[in-house]
Amino acid sequence: MFAITAAIKYEGFEILGITTVAGNKEIDIVTKNALRFMEYMNSDIPVYEGAREPLVKVFSDAGTVHGPTGFGHIELEDKGSKIQDQFAVDYIIETVKNNDDIEIIALGPLTNIALAIQKDPETMKRVKAIWSMGGGVYRGNITPVAEFNYWVDPEAVKIVFDYGIYIDLHMVGIEPCRDSFINASELLFMKFAGGELGKTLYDMIDYYVERYYTFNGTIGAVIYDLLTVIYAIDPSVCETTFCNVEVSLDGPTAGMTVVDITNRHGKEKNAYIAMNTDAIKYKQLFFDIVFPEAKEAYINFKRLNEVL
Repeated sequence: MFAITAAIKYEGFEILGITTVAGNKEIDIVTKNALRFMEYMNSDIPVYEGAREPLVKVFSDAGTVHGPTGFGHIELEDKGSKIQDQFAVDYIIETVKNNDDIEIIALGPLTNIALAIQKDPETMKRVKAIWSMGGGVYRGNITPVAEFNYWVDPEAVKIVFDYGIYIDLHMVGIEPCRDSFINASELLFMKFAGGELGKTLYDMIDYYVERYYTFNGTIGAVIYDLLTVIYAIDPSVCETTFCNVEVSLDGPTAGMTVVDITNRHGKEKNAYIAMNTDAIKYKQLFFDIVFPEAKEAYINFKRLNEVL
C-alpha cells in the first residue's frame, strides 16, 4: 500500500488498473485489501482479480509477517466497491494491445504476467517495461537462496525472464532493498507530519515493524515494494547492471535467481538488475511525492537528526 500510494501520488504516472495475485496472502484477502485501499484513497482505479495459485507448485503465503489480514493491526472500511468482472490476465493483454508505452510494476509473484505471455506472446512483446520486485543476487529471505515472491512461483519467473530479450525487464531484489531501510524515527515523522494518510500508513506497517524486530533485532523496516515504485519513477535511485538471469525451478534452490553480473559465460542478457540504493535520495523522493506538504519539515527533520 506504500507503493500504491506513491504510484497514485506521482503525477508522472497514469495508472490504468490494479491487478491482484496470490502472494503475501491468498487472493480473496489481497483483492479485498486492494479494493478497500482504493476506497480509502478516493480513487476510481479499477481492480482486477488474478491468479489464485502458482503455475505449478502449491501456494504458500507469507504467514503472519503482515498480520492476519495483510493490513497489520488495522482493517479499512468496506464501502461496497466491486471487483471488475474481467480476469486480470485478460485485462493485462487487452490493455497492452490497445495502448502504447504500457509499463507493468509487479509487486508480487509473476503468475499473472506469465499467464498473459503464455496466452498472447506477441501482444506481450509490446510491453515497454516490467519493474519486478523479487529475486536476489547473493541471498534469499524465504530460503537461504530464494526471495519470497520468486519462490512462490518460480515457473512464472522463468517465463517472464525468458521474455526479457523482448522487453525492458528490471529486477529489484534483496540487495537494493536492504540498502533502503526506513528507521523508526522516519516512520514516526511520517505519522506525525503526514496527516491522516501518514497515520494510516504507520498503523499498517506497525505490525510489520514488530516482526522486523523479532526477526532481525532492528527497529524500522525495509519496504520492498515501495523501493520498486520509486525506482520506476527515478531509476537513478539504484545502481543498475544489465546481465543474464536464470531461475532454479525445483528442489532446495527453487526460486533462486542465478545472476551473471560479470557476464563471464556470455549468455544473452535479459534483465536490468538494481543493486546499491541511494537511500537518502530514495527516502527524500518518497516524502516529496507522498507528503509534499511536509517537504520542508522533512528536510529540517533530517538536519536535526544529523546534528543529534
